[in-house]
Amino acid sequence: MKAIDGYDKLRGGYYTPTDIATFIIRWAHPIQGSRILEPSCGDGSFLSALEEYNCAASVMGIELDPNEAKKAEQYGYAIEQGDYFSFYDKNIEEKTRYDIIVGNPPFIRYQNFDEKYRTVAFELMKKHGFHPNRLTNIWLPFLLLSCEALTDNGKIGMVIPAELFQVDYASEAREYLSTHFDRLTLVAFKKLVFDDIQQEVILLLGEKSSNDKGIRVVELEDLNELIRDGVSCLERAEMKRLDHSTDKWVKYYLTNEELEVLNKLNTDARISDAQDLYEVNVGLVSGENDFFLASWESVVERNLEEDVSPIISRSEQVKGILLSEEEYLELREKGKKVSIFTPGDKPVEELSESARAYIGWGENKGYNKNYKCRIRKRWYYVPMSWRADAFLIRQANLYPKMILNSVGALVTDTLHKVRFNEGVDGKAVASAFLNTYTLALSETLGRSYGGGVLTFEPSEMRKMRIPMMGSDKLDVKKIDRLQREGKYEEILSYTDKILLYDNLHLTEREVALLHSIWDKMRDRRLMRKQCS
Repeated sequence: MKAIDGYDKLRGGYYTPTDIATFIIRWAHPIQGSRILEPSCGDGSFLSALEEYNCAASVMGIELDPNEAKKAEQYGYAIEQGDYFSFYDKNIEEKTRYDIIVGNPPFIRYQNFDEKYRTVAFELMKKHGFHPNRLTNIWLPFLLLSCEALTDNGKIGMVIPAELFQVDYASEAREYLSTHFDRLTLVAFKKLVFDDIQQEVILLLGEKSSNDKGIRVVELEDLNELIRDGVSCLERAEMKRLDHSTDKWVKYYLTNEELEVLNKLNTDARISDAQDLYEVNVGLVSGENDFFLASWESVVERNLEEDVSPIISRSEQVKGILLSEEEYLELREKGKKVSIFTPGDKPVEELSESARAYIGWGENKGYNKNYKCRIRKRWYYVPMSWRADAFLIRQANLYPKMILNSVGALVTDTLHKVRFNEGVDGKAVASAFLNTYTLALSETLGRSYGGGVLTFEPSEMRKMRIPMMGSDKLDVKKIDRLQREGKYEEILSYTDKILLYDNLHLTEREVALLHSIWDKMRDRRLMRKQCS
């Protein structure tokens, strides 16, 4: 998918491959008299694809860029040069409905979205009950308002970012789409179909009226497979029941049997919700790691031994699920930056001579002018709340894990900090966290982009569920040793036996399905890393 000449990232304009446009038009299957809208027609890829039907359809294309609009006129359809949202407000809202709407909306972030168009788009969204915010990308109002413009039997086919599956700003859209359409089909690609940008896209095909109700996800290798198999590729996917909620849609990559076992356990009262076990929040944001974080050699050189505290600054510094005093000292000996400058929330004249000298050095470097530093009362003091009992991996490769913090170390925002609820055995929680059910669930709760890493916000970690029945029988030191040795299959064999088989009484088939979920979802995102 090539960028349009003269466009840049801020314009969000990219040609739609002819084969994708043709596929969507063939799926929509326009008939005599169909009313068709293309709200961001560019140079006319979809309009060109309509030519093979040669049916007397009423077609309208809209394009903001005058040069592209001029190119689109070659296909003989009505082209409106202007922005879609103003056109919608004047000509579509409560006036006109379309049988088919197709397109490839621009991908433009809020801050780059021209305010005069954004204002109209957001007001229209609010009128229809949506709540846009500063994270809203322009493709979202294009999609949602187009859905509102369909007839009762209408169809929509759009090329949109795969962000729809998982980002929070699209959660409202997921709920809306699940109730607005009888049938949704999502065509995803294992390999990127854009030539010039690292943006994963899907084809969203929505039918307002269908006897075969639900949602299906069709995952193809690449554009060549779409070309080879055409519309017939849609029939190979299982139809799933649509969940009318804001939940992420990555779960629809699973089979119905896999979904059934996951849903069963997600509502099993014997499994503990994370919020019944611990509190989770972000780690420290220093504002300038080059100043606040230091190796022990540097600390000693500057006589700051009394002005620093232990800190874990990177997730790779914690190999097991137990951070011991011995391991922390070993990190210091290796020259890792595991000390943070903590002189106290006091005027500079009350600090030690060494601390004052260090602060002066930092000011000479200009670190005090960094945004996070300059908005503080005292730039050299990093505000902190409670100390962590444990850490949670914020960005996981194979799987997330919990690390017990026995040295009272602080932590940067590369990990999340955990505080166990009163009466909760932290060792049991950290041990039980590594089981196949929790890891399978984590793949549906976190989010993964082109890099293949599974990322969690604190809100997503609060939705975790951990089977705690029998966790007191788990040997935390054994799990820690196996984790350090990279023997995660042995960990799961051990924890699953006690937690899933002996206490939850799951069948071999159910545990095998959980393994299948975790393997499938993990391998899919890791493969995205290789392809990007």
